[in-house]
Amino acid sequence: MKRISAILTVIVPAALLAACGYVSEYEKGVHDYEPVYCYQSLAGIQCFDKPNHRDEKRLVNYYGPAPSRFDRPEPPAPATLHAPPAVDFYVRDREPVPAPAAPRQTTRLPWLKCAAASPAAGPSPRVAAPISSPVLATAVETPGQPLEHD
Repeated sequence: MKRISAILTVIVPAALLAACGYVSEYEKGVHDYEPVYCYQSLAGIQCFDKPNHRDEKRLVNYYGPAPSRFDRPEPPAPATLHAPPAVDFYVRDREPVPAPAAPRQTTRLPWLKCAAASPAAGPSPRVAAPISSPVLATAVETPGQPLEHD
């Protein structure tokens, strides 16, 4: 009985240490390569020279030591949230009251009169006139006055 317990005290720790030092065949094959760690992103695959432990679920492939061989960084400290300063007033806008749209004056839109009067006529002089034409000079609208049209 003592002999069996002596053998187990030697074999069990050796087996546990061997299990912790497991190296896969893939890792043996790529261990001497330049370290590259590639992760899936929305746009495609991005590769880095150091593993990103926060993205370990998106790991596509790696060359060099396995990402599990690196120490995980400490998680960042939680952000401290601060409430805005208290105020003793507030601003509230009035609710809009729905109203029908105001009727449009067609005197300021002469191209609507021309189109309604003669639908077969060509486009208005504002559209068809060349740049050097004097028609454009007469078609300029001044504020407060309706657009004059030949």
